[in-house]
Amino acid sequence: FFFWSSVVDHQTFCTGGNSQKEKFIAPDSISKYLTGYTQETCNTNNMLKLTRHLFCWDADPKYADYYETALYNHILGQQDPESGMVAYFLPLLSGAHKVYSTPEHSFWCCVGTGFENHAKYGEAIYYRADDALYVNLFIPSELTWEEKGLKVRQETDFPQDGKINMNIGAEKPVKLAIKIRYPAWTQNVEVKVNGKKIHVKQSPSSYIVMERIWKNGDKIEINYPMSLQVAEANDNPDVFAVKYGPIVLAGAMGTEGMHAPAPFSDPHRHNDYYTYDYHVPANLTTVLKLDKKDLNRYIKPSDNDKLVFHVLNENIRLEPLYKIHHQRYVVYWNLLK
Repeated sequence: FFFWSSVVDHQTFCTGGNSQKEKFIAPDSISKYLTGYTQETCNTNNMLKLTRHLFCWDADPKYADYYETALYNHILGQQDPESGMVAYFLPLLSGAHKVYSTPEHSFWCCVGTGFENHAKYGEAIYYRADDALYVNLFIPSELTWEEKGLKVRQETDFPQDGKINMNIGAEKPVKLAIKIRYPAWTQNVEVKVNGKKIHVKQSPSSYIVMERIWKNGDKIEINYPMSLQVAEANDNPDVFAVKYGPIVLAGAMGTEGMHAPAPFSDPHRHNDYYTYDYHVPANLTTVLKLDKKDLNRYIKPSDNDKLVFHVLNENIRLEPLYKIHHQRYVVYWNLLK
């Protein structure tokens, strides 16, 4: 528990990743380590394994909150959707880009764990106790609990929105506590069971507990409001990232100065991810002028995509970091007051 807290609470970036060139950084010094060599994928892979183990010992929702952050913001965006290649680091240097492996020359450790990662999205959605079912992640899925004669089908477009529907299939009525995570990134959740709104006594970063006799055909509807939020560097409030719910938004900064083989590793340079020169353009924007307490005044959603935003008075498009490929990006901005 001490190790996990030391890493997550003091050395972890807004994406859920950690490390600088495969080493842990000094505690509480995030803004000093925004380089092109941050967040080794193996580190996050192993932190997720540790988090699953710790949750099985102590069902604290903080573990599920962290798991979601790292899964969506580091792991999901680590693989190039066009080529299938994967990245060793997730660089946080402003203007960097993801550097992907190649099919025949990149036998990195993060290639092994990198491919392993994307076969694991179903691993941490549900957990069970003797008398309870925990729902930790919001991913379309179907759970079969044979001993209880129970099936749970989860339907959602998350993270496009915070609406979650769960349909219960039961061979016979079963008494069970269904505990659905109330994420730290939301508030004022709305919950309905069989169309009837129920009062939620719990607070964010906890579990919404519904204990009853569940019958075949029962339905649970949940709406978690999502909003723009600031994630400040833990050592400098003027260095910050923007999130929408749990999703880290990055500035999509184009391809100026990127020449082949970029964004892929150069097979003629051994492990070049470790010394990679990103050739960041000198005129790249790394500053935002806004009021962090009133983000909605400065950042507006796109008409076509709920996860795409535009910074007013700036030619900056913000979108999920996991969706940005083959171009430069900025995650942490400097505040211009």
